[in-house]
Amino acid sequence: MSKVISLIAVALSLSGGLACSDDDSKAPASAAPGAALKCTSSGKDAFDTYGATAFVAVNEAIVANVFAELGANGTTNLGDSFTKIGTGMPPSTTDPAATFKGKLAAFLVYAYGGPTSITYTDGVAYSGLQDMAAAHAGLGISGAQFDYFVANIVVPALTGSGVPVADVTSCFAPVVTDPTFKASIVGK
Repeated sequence: MSKVISLIAVALSLSGGLACSDDDSKAPASAAPGAALKCTSSGKDAFDTYGATAFVAVNEAIVANVFAELGANGTTNLGDSFTKIGTGMPPSTTDPAATFKGKLAAFLVYAYGGPTSITYTDGVAYSGLQDMAAAHAGLGISGAQFDYFVANIVVPALTGSGVPVADVTSCFAPVVTDPTFKASIVGK
């Protein structure tokens, strides 16, 4: 079970897609939770190992996996939080889908050792310094839904984009499987 959760965590972390501009500033290693984690394949953090192009690919794969899951199973496994994006009900869902993707990408890039802000593929700058509890307020995401998302959406997005399982478990999973991080999303 912990291997599945680790794989899920890795997928989630790499899912942040971006197109960084040259002027984005790299966060101090101590500030980002995943910056100190070293990938088995490189001995570097996830952002330095995979770079912006890979983060974009994984983020896009995560979004595609969410839509495929919702199409196949409705809200059975993920709950209805993704269907609320852009509705403003609850208020944490006011951002349209494009902004959601950009903010997710920026958060993940920062969390895994990248810059504190990015310019995403839509040409808009997003900050990676985000409050996860506020971003998920009112969504009522269960622990089972979070675990399903990581294991069945994020991990396949990572591995399908070429991230080896050893890197998923070494430099991605520890951030998303951390009980404090999970608690900032679940039940909010």
